[in-house]
Amino acid sequence: MQYFSPEQQYNAWVVSDLVKQIFHQRAGCSPGIHELAVFAEEHFHIDIDFVFSIIMNIGDIEFALAEEIEKKLSGYLGALLPYVNADMLKNSKANAQAFLSRRHGDAVYHLFVSDDAFMRKQ
Repeated sequence: MQYFSPEQQYNAWVVSDLVKQIFHQRAGCSPGIHELAVFAEEHFHIDIDFVFSIIMNIGDIEFALAEEIEKKLSGYLGALLPYVNADMLKNSKANAQAFLSRRHGDAVYHLFVSDDAFMRKQ
């Protein structure tokens, strides 16, 4: 059963990957799951467990409308915006695309926040 759309999974993957990259920049090492969850919550108010549940397609979609999920992911992307550069975004999008292509083929996915929003801050 597909609880979350591939586009939602794509955006969740990008959020997760960007948080990992920011953590690595600051700490100089890769985080464990607990450290990543604490970091994401304390610095960006991101519920990384929710993000992971979307990526892994684990959850009960009956309690959340697609628009609510997309709004939350968009907010998470917006919170990360000041800390992300073009290369970080490019790498995260490529990683998300590679992950989803194994499951859903070579479809094209889009962020719930425009790429221009990320590029304007550069």
